Amino acid sequence: MNFVQQHRQQILLEWATEAGKAASARGLSDLELKNMMPFLLTALAGGADREKALGRHIESHLGDRIRRGFEMGEIVEEFAILQRCITDCARGSPSSERPSEEELARIFVTLQSVMVRTADVFQEHMRLDEQHEKRYLGLLRTLADQALRAPQEQPGSLTDRLQEAMQIVREATGADAAALLLYEPESRNLVTRAVAGDAAAQLREFAASVDLDSFTGQVAAHAEATVVDDVVTTELEVSDALRFSGIHSLLGVRLPRHRRFLGIMYIGLREARTFSSREIRRLEALGEGLTLHLDNAKLHAELRERLAEVETERKLRERFTAVLAHDLRGPLSTAKMSALLLKKIGNGAQRPELIDRIHSNLDVIDRMIHDLLDVGRLRAGQRLPLRIDWCDLRTLAEEVVEDLRLVHGCCFEVAGAHDVRGMWSRDELKRALWNLAENGIKYGTPDSPITLRVERRAHEAEIGVHNFGPAISGANREHIFDPFAHGRTPPRVGESWGLGLAVVRACAEAHGGSVSVTSDESDGTTFTMVLPLDARPYQPA
Repeated sequence: MNFVQQHRQQILLEWATEAGKAASARGLSDLELKNMMPFLLTALAGGADREKALGRHIESHLGDRIRRGFEMGEIVEEFAILQRCITDCARGSPSSERPSEEELARIFVTLQSVMVRTADVFQEHMRLDEQHEKRYLGLLRTLADQALRAPQEQPGSLTDRLQEAMQIVREATGADAAALLLYEPESRNLVTRAVAGDAAAQLREFAASVDLDSFTGQVAAHAEATVVDDVVTTELEVSDALRFSGIHSLLGVRLPRHRRFLGIMYIGLREARTFSSREIRRLEALGEGLTLHLDNAKLHAELRERLAEVETERKLRERFTAVLAHDLRGPLSTAKMSALLLKKIGNGAQRPELIDRIHSNLDVIDRMIHDLLDVGRLRAGQRLPLRIDWCDLRTLAEEVVEDLRLVHGCCFEVAGAHDVRGMWSRDELKRALWNLAENGIKYGTPDSPITLRVERRAHEAEIGVHNFGPAISGANREHIFDPFAHGRTPPRVGESWGLGLAVVRACAEAHGGSVSVTSDESDGTTFTMVLPLDARPYQPA
């Protein structure tokens, strides 16, 4: 009787014992461990005809092992263990039962041919696997290119692209789920941006911690991949959404493995098992590819933002030049014509109103230039310099109203308390009140009064400038005090620089106070400045 056939059970038992101790046997059931060896032993005992039939079983065995992530060395080790077991069995058998040298040589040649064939099939698989990986990396690259070319205005385009990227990652790794979490420095959390596959609904919306006792924190903290064999039994902190999602095994990678932290990506399996080194390598390769595209997307977004800022600056300069030419031409022409009339008359004392008109228009030009200089100072991050002295807010409001009446007529009034004195900058407050009243003229209802109301509180003074007219929307109120911003468009009278209210806020803050606005259709619009009675403690040393 053939030696292998005679000692089949003994050889198979010894092989199962030795192979079960090998690292490659982890995660395999007894049936899965022995799925190939009975057929191989039958072939070894049956001669050439049986060896020819062995090919189909080898292909099936290799396919199973490769799908489970076995490396070539682990697969070949199973055959090497079998060869040792046959050798040990032959040595331990009685001399009458030992195989001849020819039979033993034939057995070993057959085993060697099986190992060579295994190596060839594995190399072919690795070549195809590399092409497979390149294909999915190519899909990620194509997806990123489409995202970069997409119009910036498309809502949700980035979210859609990330969702498609996770679907590609899931397919490339054969996982049941894939998720991308990006880091938000403000909240110091990882926020899920895209999920594909099973349990997507449960995993889509939650923030994960970067603490080291959590799965996500472990992934974020290490350049090497993090593996969890079963989320149900792991000691790491895992979100409830993930723990009860039906996903068991997790494999996570940091994005990027080195350099500034962007986020993490992980895949999940419904079965509880470990991941092979090839599965880990593939996810790391996909993670590196995705990181490159995320970096490009970030740079592209920053470039678009910068271009938008440059375009905004260009439009502001054009508008600034147009408004400057328009607004300066008016008062300069008026002053010039008044000066020519005085020259013809020859005696300025006979026409005092012309002198007042010249002074008034030159004051307008001076305020415009002053506003421009101060807005430049504010945009450079500086405060308005103040010359502080005693002044009366009611008296100041009345002086502003008198100056405005010379330009716009009698549509202004002052109300409220008298003798509201404090330590303030007279010139800056006068300019702020002028700007607020001018703003009321530009946007208010024609012929309705502009009211300046002065009040005194316990430790503060308050002055409000009110006009009737169209309400300012909530969205516009948020930015109305920013330089070059417009809260109501278009202005009813003249052009608007978008500088006056920025100067008003700067004046209030330089005094240690604040300015606010309320606006609705029925009650009109009121800008209110609140000032401490003494602004000196709020000045820089």
